[in-house]
Amino acid sequence: MFPERRDFRPPAAYDLFWTFLIGGVLGERIEVVYIWSATGVVMSRSSLLYGPFSLVWGLGAALVTWCLWPFRHRGPWVLLVAGGVLGGGFEYVASAVGEAMYHKIFWDYSHMPFHLGGRTNLIFALLWGLGAALWVLRGFPLLARLTERLPPRGGQAALRVLSLVLAADLLLSAAALLRMEEREAGQPAAGPVARAMDRWYPDPVLHSRYRNLMEPH
Repeated sequence: MFPERRDFRPPAAYDLFWTFLIGGVLGERIEVVYIWSATGVVMSRSSLLYGPFSLVWGLGAALVTWCLWPFRHRGPWVLLVAGGVLGGGFEYVASAVGEAMYHKIFWDYSHMPFHLGGRTNLIFALLWGLGAALWVLRGFPLLARLTERLPPRGGQAALRVLSLVLAADLLLSAAALLRMEEREAGQPAAGPVARAMDRWYPDPVLHSRYRNLMEPH
């Protein structure tokens, strides 16, 4: 079982970061499989230019774990409902923030029933709830046991390296998307960074990577 000293407290940052990494990768892969099964199209659902990683899934997994872990003894139905509200709410906020930052819509559920502004919908909220209940009751305790077996120095070193790689990928992805917005506004490249973004990540490359990008309504 999970150590009693943590029994009634939210998980430590160390475990939450592992949750963030695992949730980001698994979530992106789940979306790829879902879209493939529904449309027959293999489409990247990554938030980043490199690697299969969804920031929304990663941050959502960490948020759900931190908020719901102290309530895991309340039963799976409580976790399912609370996880659905948390996950669906977070998905809505993430969509709004992404649109405000990049003036692009990264996903739109307007074609699905019971949607909320196209940013989230009841079906995916229920999936968030189901995933939250399974993760809190089964997945996270297993992860905690595995991370506690890692050598302290080795585990910390691995997290540092992964953090640096992820931060570099995030900064590069954000710069490329912001430069795409500038190009659409007719702004010429100002400086070596902007010119590099134009050369390495022109619009066709970004639209190929982020195939769900849409203009706001």
